[in-house]
Amino acid sequence: MSEVQPLPFGRYELLERLGAGGMAIVYRGKYTAGPGITKTVVIKRVLGEYADNPDFVEMFLNEARISVGLNHGNIVQVFDFGQVDGEYFLAMEFVDGQPLSRVLKQLKAKGLPWMPAPLAVSTVIELCRGLHHAHTRTDDQGVSLGLVHRDISPDNVLVSYEGEVKVSDFGIAKARLAGRPETAVGVVKGKYPYLAPEQLKQWPSDARADVYAVGVVLFELLCGERPITGNELEIFQRASEGRHTPARSLNPGLDEDLLSILKRALMPSPEERYRSAEALQQSLSDWLGTHAPRLPTHARKLFMAWCFQEQLAEQNRPVALPDSFLRQLQAWRDERLLASRAIPDAGSTPPSPAMHEWPVLPSELVPKPLPRFPTPSVPAAQEAPARQRARSQDLLTRDGFWWGVMVVGIGVILGVFLLTRLLRPPPTYVVPLSEDDPMIQAQQAYGQGQNALTDGRMEDARAFFDRCLDKRPDLDVCRFALANTYETLGLPEQARAAYERYLQRVPQGAKADHARAYLEAHPR
Repeated sequence: MSEVQPLPFGRYELLERLGAGGMAIVYRGKYTAGPGITKTVVIKRVLGEYADNPDFVEMFLNEARISVGLNHGNIVQVFDFGQVDGEYFLAMEFVDGQPLSRVLKQLKAKGLPWMPAPLAVSTVIELCRGLHHAHTRTDDQGVSLGLVHRDISPDNVLVSYEGEVKVSDFGIAKARLAGRPETAVGVVKGKYPYLAPEQLKQWPSDARADVYAVGVVLFELLCGERPITGNELEIFQRASEGRHTPARSLNPGLDEDLLSILKRALMPSPEERYRSAEALQQSLSDWLGTHAPRLPTHARKLFMAWCFQEQLAEQNRPVALPDSFLRQLQAWRDERLLASRAIPDAGSTPPSPAMHEWPVLPSELVPKPLPRFPTPSVPAAQEAPARQRARSQDLLTRDGFWWGVMVVGIGVILGVFLLTRLLRPPPTYVVPLSEDDPMIQAQQAYGQGQNALTDGRMEDARAFFDRCLDKRPDLDVCRFALANTYETLGLPEQARAAYERYLQRVPQGAKADHARAYLEAHPR
């Protein structure tokens, strides 16, 4: 750790340079609130040569205006902002961890091509929570500021060693703030591979642009690669047309539900995407509850400790990983190996070679087997029984013995089969249901509604679920699906009425809990 000179203002002291980002330099520092009362912070300072650049200074001031007003556990907190001798600075929360981009690099350094799906989904759920707080921020009069981050990428998502997930760097965020100039014509801000098509085209964008970027991050966590690679022109053309690399061509173990979530988050048209980060979070939470309901709350903490075990040891912070977690890592590895064999042709792009080279855990992380004790010597008085056992084992190894066992076994199976045929009662013939049967028509309408949801055709989905209830009003699954569709369409009155009817019939369960949460959040 390189020591630097203390800052010439306030009660801050610089301890270590963390890096330079664009036109600012970042330090780890110490804030002294009083004698013996200190707090580790991050100090971001504008480089001297850019302090007179009005565009950059305005961007820096914009980050301060926005960040100071955000207060959420999944957003990096800004404590202080000021100017000393013409030099602007921000004092921010110090996150003891790593950016998500470095987590991905560390995974690949350990031989893992991607993050296990439950961990990736749980991480993105936390990211969505932070973004939804920012998207719904209002001014003192309760009017929405229309805040959009515009630069979501693995570099700007921090994961602490305790497993916390925090969004950082609102430097180019867009908000309705007085005195903030609009982006100049012809200037595209953000990292190209993570920008939504409407951002690439310089069209007006809202929170759904961040939803698209979150979809790219989720794709990268699950597959180890971004959905679109290439130069800026290739990214522009493919993103605008929705031509993403098939996720299963990179990770064949992904299930249909998760693929549907990815597809909707990455739709080229914002109208077909999730309407909010909260809606995407809800879909991911539903997936996690169905596919990984027993994921421990401290799983990310253990995963970070495993990823950065060597770095933590160098800082005299060794972490003992429980055997149960190491076995879970092995289970995830085995599941993906089986999936890669079960889907030999997952798409137009051949699977990544790394998929077939998933390594075993490092020897130092594998639980040691129990010691094997030497076989005790046999006393002379027991030699005769030992010889008898040896003769029995010799008999079991002879081919003739096993041929006899096989013939007898086949005879027994044939005898049981014939006896079953003789004793079986005469067959009962069931008259097939007519296609005019209301239940069949309701089931068909429900299936068509689910397909419409997957394709992002929300109005069609609503019509199909209405038809399902028209045929069979007692099908609660259709009633919940209709309420959920109203919620996604942003129709609170209809959603509230549908959820209330659902709760009258189904007062318990995960779906009932979701319905009650919506009714509490949207009172009449």
